[in-house]
Amino acid sequence: MNANKLRRILQVAIGGTLLTGAVVWLSGGCRDRIGPGVSPEQIRKWSGATAVVTRTDDPVTEWASGTVASARHTAVAARILATIREVRVRAGSEVRAGDLLIVLDAEELAARTAGAAEALRGARARLTLATQEMERAGELLAEGVGTKQQADRASSDLRVAAAEVERLEQAQQEASTTASYAEIRSPVSGRVVDRLAEPGDTVVPGRSLLHIYDPSVLRVEVPVRESLAVALDLGQTLRVTISALDTQLSGVVDEIVPFADPGARTLLARVRLPADGRLYAGMYARVAIPAGTRERLMVPQGSVQRVGQLESVLVVNGEGHAERRLVTTAPGEKGDTEVEVLSGISDGEQVAMP
Repeated sequence: MNANKLRRILQVAIGGTLLTGAVVWLSGGCRDRIGPGVSPEQIRKWSGATAVVTRTDDPVTEWASGTVASARHTAVAARILATIREVRVRAGSEVRAGDLLIVLDAEELAARTAGAAEALRGARARLTLATQEMERAGELLAEGVGTKQQADRASSDLRVAAAEVERLEQAQQEASTTASYAEIRSPVSGRVVDRLAEPGDTVVPGRSLLHIYDPSVLRVEVPVRESLAVALDLGQTLRVTISALDTQLSGVVDEIVPFADPGARTLLARVRLPADGRLYAGMYARVAIPAGTRERLMVPQGSVQRVGQLESVLVVNGEGHAERRLVTTAPGEKGDTEVEVLSGISDGEQVAMP
């Protein structure tokens, strides 16, 4: 056997020996063996601070979506058929009760009022004449010159004239009242939210021309699951979030409509809001509805260690040995001090504090 072949055999043998030694070392053959189910960290004692895993009964809320609305919402409409001459407000205008909002064309109404007045003047003149005729007929009858028939006819004419005056007085009053409808005034104080008519439009009785709401009495109208709505009380305070304003308010339950939506299985709750000039009817709002309580396992925030998306804690047993366990946490409602653990540990266990 030549020298080169012998050198190759020795190299292969040495390489195999080194490879076997590395495998044995990596597999733990050169260290103390650890029993099954025991973490390598249990071979040392934990002498640092610990905290107890606590179980709490915390209130649970369910968020329901609703809309800001006014408790007083008024639709302004015309009472007569006419043409719009002028609209003095627009969407967003602030109005007070009695303010002039819309002026209608009143020429025809004015003519009717004038005609009724003229007819009434003529009727009163005839009543005056009938009164005089009645007096003369009575005098003639008393003197024996007139007849009973003439006196009866004069009395009848007087009654007819008086009835005609009364009828025309009512007609004039009706004409004057109808003419006043040409000026549409605000029935309430508030803010104009919709303008539905323009000058030149022909309006009919009952058709909405403006919508006015009172911004001082806003509330959230929110559908609530019937199982939660029946537990609400009038006067109960609820949290309300207005997303557009990035703010949270305290609302009070004003009313629960006693009718369930058969499709959604919800009841409509109305939650009164505090006065706030930033609020507008139609805004999106969310209301926190109490939904009972649930048990939660809480640990200090600092006891949870995070590596990437993995979360773990060191659990210290009664002998002071530390064992690392993977846990799953959930967003808590206790700020930055505690965190809720969903799985991985049990109530009463000790966790290591760094």
